Amino acid sequence: MTKAVKNFLVLPAFCTVLSLSSSVPLGLHAQSSTKPPRAASQSETGPPKLKPEQERGLRLLKAAEGESAALQPMMHAFVLWRASYAYTKINPKHAEKLSSEAFVATQAIEDAPENDSCAAPGSSGDIKSWIQQSVLYDLVHKDRLQEVEKLLPRATASVRNQITAELVRYYQSKKNFTHAEALLSTLADSDRYPFGIAASLLNALGPEHSADRISIFNQALNNFKNHSTEASFGGDDIGTFIEHAWNDVPSGLALEAISKILEAAKEANSPSHYSMTSAKGSVVLNSNYALRLFQFLPILQELDKDKAEALLRDQTEVADQLRTYPKGMQSLQSENTYGVTVGRSGIAGAAAQQQVEAQMQERVETILNQADTDPAGALAKALTLPVHATSESSSPRAQALLGIARKVAAKEISVSKSALDDFSTIQDQLTPQEMSGIDNLPELYLKVGDTDAAKKAVDILVKAAGKIYEHDTDPDDPNKAFEGTWPSTDLWRKAIQQAAKISSGLPDEIIAGLPDPEISAFQKVVFASAVVGTVAFDDSILVTDCRKNGAGFRVSSWR
Repeated sequence: MTKAVKNFLVLPAFCTVLSLSSSVPLGLHAQSSTKPPRAASQSETGPPKLKPEQERGLRLLKAAEGESAALQPMMHAFVLWRASYAYTKINPKHAEKLSSEAFVATQAIEDAPENDSCAAPGSSGDIKSWIQQSVLYDLVHKDRLQEVEKLLPRATASVRNQITAELVRYYQSKKNFTHAEALLSTLADSDRYPFGIAASLLNALGPEHSADRISIFNQALNNFKNHSTEASFGGDDIGTFIEHAWNDVPSGLALEAISKILEAAKEANSPSHYSMTSAKGSVVLNSNYALRLFQFLPILQELDKDKAEALLRDQTEVADQLRTYPKGMQSLQSENTYGVTVGRSGIAGAAAQQQVEAQMQERVETILNQADTDPAGALAKALTLPVHATSESSSPRAQALLGIARKVAAKEISVSKSALDDFSTIQDQLTPQEMSGIDNLPELYLKVGDTDAAKKAVDILVKAAGKIYEHDTDPDDPNKAFEGTWPSTDLWRKAIQQAAKISSGLPDEIIAGLPDPEISAFQKVVFASAVVGTVAFDDSILVTDCRKNGAGFRVSSWR
């Protein structure tokens, strides 16, 4: 299975594994004692007066909260955690209580086994760590650092390390660079050093901190030397660290770092293929070394032009790409929401397949860009796209039709509705994997003023979720991930959220028809959150599909 990671985009994926050093105190009490007096919070002045629909949401939450005690440990903690967010508007004090209870409830969840490809410790599938990290992350950013200090020792090792890295970011934001550097140094030998956080801290230090800049740069480089066999490509790796930090350290040090990374990439010599796609174009490279050259040659051209030209002479593939994208990775960056995706595979023939997929994605994005100025023309071109892509994970035509409908709903209602109607003609052909991209269909119909069609669209989502549920529970190859993060659970969630905008009774009907009591308990929290109008702190949720042949993870918007 092709894996993809968002480059230049930070996702909550527990990417740092490290240990907290007792030799460097967190200093949480000292920091909080120096803060200025704050205004009384809502929890201190009493809960707000509730509207009738919020009263109903509160009843739903209480029901789900009570039912959660009988659920399996994972779902029990999960329901409490999501319910805590729903309470933030109507009863902030209870929200805080539930958040702590969710953390405590995770103690009953078994630690993720090391050899579990679906939920290895610290991975996106490690639900115990995910909930703990989210609770502690919220506490850090609410300045409740004493509670962080109290709970942190009870967290999993990956969470202790991740939150330590987050505290580095926190103290940097408070201009407490000394403490941020001290905490970062406790992560110096981590096998997943937080390169992105280190680069941010280095950039934040002014020229008067040149010695500290060099110290952080060397720390990151030494970590790479010690753990280069475990290095990966993405938004938080040594390569992007160099991209962001090279200009703030002596050129000789930057050149040394680039040389070592290139040497390591050349020595690895593994059969890998990389496809990078964004709104600005696509690039396919056929080795680790070629990818690193594409990343570093624009820097080398400024630091050592002769060396850059010598390297290019031996790499015509990279040279050709740099003629089109002279700034390397930075040339591909875009404000477009697709970002830059780096896909990697070691399977023979994967490079050709990735190139085809990249070209198809580029066609879709070109059509969506055309919709800004020529909606009707864009719609005509969208209808020429194939229904199915080679990867079977998305439908090019469905993606383009829904994208056009979304883009022009406010200014070209007739074109938007036509795009939605054209989508309805192919929705029965879509696979369960392709169905995951249709979650905003009812909302789009509401935007063009067609409530009846929106209701039918909710029914489409519910039926699609049922179809995906059959795939999730396939006895021959079931989804082994936590069911709260299944694709079917996520699509039912979206259907309930959309249904709540149309009719107060529609979500109840959906929940009553769910085949799984554990999923049903979670969906009550979803409905209550929609009624109350609250979302999670990070406004996202994880979706996981783990099978015999691999695992896939994505982040789904809560809204």
